[in-house]
Amino acid sequence: MSIAKVLVPVTGGGRDASLLQYAIEAAKPFDAHVMAFFVRPDLAEALAFFSDGASGVVVDEIVKATRDAGDEAGKRVEAAISAACTGSGVVRVAGQERRPGAVTLSLREVQGNFGDQLSLEARLSDLVVFGPIRESDQAGLAEAFVQVLVDTDRPVLRATDDVPRRFADRIAIGWDGKKAASQAVTAAMPFLKRAGHVEIFSIQRPPLTEHATEGLREYLALHGVTATERLIDAGNKRIGEALLQVAKQDHSDLLVLGGYGRGRLRESLIGGVTRHVIAHADVAVFMVH
Repeated sequence: MSIAKVLVPVTGGGRDASLLQYAIEAAKPFDAHVMAFFVRPDLAEALAFFSDGASGVVVDEIVKATRDAGDEAGKRVEAAISAACTGSGVVRVAGQERRPGAVTLSLREVQGNFGDQLSLEARLSDLVVFGPIRESDQAGLAEAFVQVLVDTDRPVLRATDDVPRRFADRIAIGWDGKKAASQAVTAAMPFLKRAGHVEIFSIQRPPLTEHATEGLREYLALHGVTATERLIDAGNKRIGEALLQVAKQDHSDLLVLGGYGRGRLRESLIGGVTRHVIAHADVAVFMVH
């Protein structure tokens, strides 16, 4: 079990370089390939907002503005890739390629709906890395995060702004015994096996169930992963809030968590714990739906 392909959506925004560097750090233990994925604006979507009565001049201006915006964003993506690769030992390649002893990086450009195109590429990726989701981010980024999480069942890493010196050295597992949590643990095994410290958190409300994490601890041990356990009473806090609090107290740099949802595209359709963690985590979060 390993990581061969790490997918990173880039938009031409100011955080592309740090997000690419984060993905590179996640790829290093496996000599994995990092694909920067840039979706150019869809001209058809831009024109769909205007009625059939729009003049040819107006249509031409919309088409030109959309293309110019895509070209400018593309230039910023190239600059971010150059910044991320400089001095890091990353090998820029034309296509998807792995090389022993090195992380390779390629850029793929497509045109269309951002969430749909990203989900298609994610289906054949081992890990999809997003940055923190904020209200000021590009329109559609939060929706794309949820779409990839819910529709593809691929592991999604919600990174932080600060790039770690060593990725995932201290890992916390948020465990509730459900299917999504077990899938997240299985998918995160390549990182768990390399971690210096792993702790399992069971956040509950009274009456507390003892030994709730014992089966997981034993399963991890079979994979050569030694883990400690902690049962925590959430009290009057939200489950997600309590989980993030103990992960921060433990100085965890990665939280493994099942992502729950009942629909696609809208963040309101994913579970409360997942939604809270996505919005408020100060720690990187590894999720599988």
